[in-house]
Amino acid sequence: MGEEDEDFVKERFTMKLKDQPCPVCGSESLVVYGRIDEIPHFGEVMEQFIYCESCGYRHSDVMCLEDKPPREYRYKVNAPEDKSVRVVRSPTGFIEIPELGIEVTPGPAAEGFVSNVEGLLNRIRDNVITAAGWAETEEERKRAEEILERIDKALEGEDEITVVIKDPFGHSAILPEGELEEKLEVRELKGEELKELKSLVPGGVELEEDRSGES
Repeated sequence: MGEEDEDFVKERFTMKLKDQPCPVCGSESLVVYGRIDEIPHFGEVMEQFIYCESCGYRHSDVMCLEDKPPREYRYKVNAPEDKSVRVVRSPTGFIEIPELGIEVTPGPAAEGFVSNVEGLLNRIRDNVITAAGWAETEEERKRAEEILERIDKALEGEDEITVVIKDPFGHSAILPEGELEEKLEVRELKGEELKELKSLVPGGVELEEDRSGES
């Protein structure tokens, strides 16, 4: 589940998945914990956290409950107050930080979450730290250290990086409020760019058909 924020939570639910085995251990011990949030300027979002009581397998997902156009969100992180800017990332969301050469592409096991800029960057930090542990050269380790340092400095207002989220199905967003909205750039995804992004999402064709059927 994403980070708790009681101001946004509308509803919570828990249910046992019957006749659906765990993809790891095969036991019928899957439990879904969920909640529905009302997020300002975006609408209702449902978060789901699937947990296996037998082996500990877990998977999270986020679903936008309102139809949204495919968009790219671009936000400059260069001050401490940016830490709290809300972020919604669905399993169909692409994440980029151009200055650091970071790209996160949806895969079959991609997870969705509702968090904030600090939470998103902490997830990226964890992945960079893991990658550094597998680095084979000193150059790769130094590169990882540089990325971590720039992330930390940007969060403290000593550097600047750009967080970009693209979602061809409109289920992801960066949502600053007040004066921070001036730092956000939003554009609608169209044409070949939109088509290419959809092709990179696992099951993208089926998702597009499902969405068309709902409208």
